Amino acid sequence: MRYFLHLCYDGTHYCGWQVQLNAPSVQQTINEALQKLLRHKIASMGCGRTDTGVHAKDFYMHFDTPEPIADTENLLFRLNCMLPQDITIFSILPVAEKAHTRFDATLRTYEYYVHFDKSPFINRFSFYQGFYKIDWNKVIEATSFLKNIEDFTSLCLPSDDFKTNICRISEMKWQVLPSHHLVLEPYSENQHYPGLTSATAPKTGELFRFTVTSNRFLRGMIRKIVGTVLMVGKGKLSLEEFKETVSQQKEFRIHHLAPPNGLFLSKIVYPYIP
Repeated sequence: MRYFLHLCYDGTHYCGWQVQLNAPSVQQTINEALQKLLRHKIASMGCGRTDTGVHAKDFYMHFDTPEPIADTENLLFRLNCMLPQDITIFSILPVAEKAHTRFDATLRTYEYYVHFDKSPFINRFSFYQGFYKIDWNKVIEATSFLKNIEDFTSLCLPSDDFKTNICRISEMKWQVLPSHHLVLEPYSENQHYPGLTSATAPKTGELFRFTVTSNRFLRGMIRKIVGTVLMVGKGKLSLEEFKETVSQQKEFRIHHLAPPNGLFLSKIVYPYIP
């Protein structure tokens, strides 16, 4: 019998989603808890592979059991009691035998947060940029250019997992959020915050959010996009060089991989889950 777990996690203390030999991962932590409760080996699969320190507001994993789980609500309660505070399971869903959390997902949405007021509380979930003068008009132009790009060879890390670097972006935007606490708000397509404009300058308490939705993502892709367009905004990389490098699928002369703490996997869409 196959089940989906719907969950979220704070990735600060993990080496990422996937099981690693020498460091704790989210997958390993959940697998071990399930094995103790169900008393059989668990081989799970996640909807993605978030990197070290990356968070997930919306995440799915699947696992199989030799027999149906008699009481999923009871298992859900006991599982959440056993797991650490930085992992929460929302629900346990029985699914078709061949349902697959990774391959059946049709859309994924990531969010990346940038803040400008020095704060010991928001740093865990956002990238502090208060020391820098950034031309947001250039950031917006560089981001807009990427909306028509499909080959992201220049904006990802090398990986043997992918046969192609083609991604079909359906949304990519910067928005202004009025308060730091909104970082932890669940993602919704119905959220309406003002878009970033050339006249925008961050005010006290505000933060900026980069949102991108695609059918698939490459290793390090969001962090490299954010880091590189910020380099354009700081004047360390010209718009012309940025566009030329991306268009020709070359390696950047200079780039910056934005840190993982500001990145959230925020929405996964399946054709059979409302």
